[in-house]
Amino acid sequence: PGQPLPKPVQPMPAPPADTAKKFCVPKPEATDAQLQNNLDYACSHGIDCRPIQAGGVCVEPATVRSRAAFAMNSYFKSKLGVDSACDFSGTGQVTTVDPSYGNCRYV
Repeated sequence: PGQPLPKPVQPMPAPPADTAKKFCVPKPEATDAQLQNNLDYACSHGIDCRPIQAGGVCVEPATVRSRAAFAMNSYFKSKLGVDSACDFSGTGQVTTVDPSYGNCRYV
């Protein structure tokens, strides 16, 4: 006699789209010096930092925190949203709140 057929596995429902998104942003207590290091690191590791450079859609507000948030999130997304890719020496945190604003879209 043949082997019994395995039971079909029910697929897990996908999480709702709004909770499926995760973003990496600086912790409130991160200093500008730490954030500048994060910005430099992300932009030197293959992240497209043109949106936060002169003429880019995310150049304003022109603060280290704002530019670092964009670069940190882009780096995080390039690592497939793995939480550990948002650590940045303890200065980053994962959030489900979309930090996009105006024409600046965090993806």
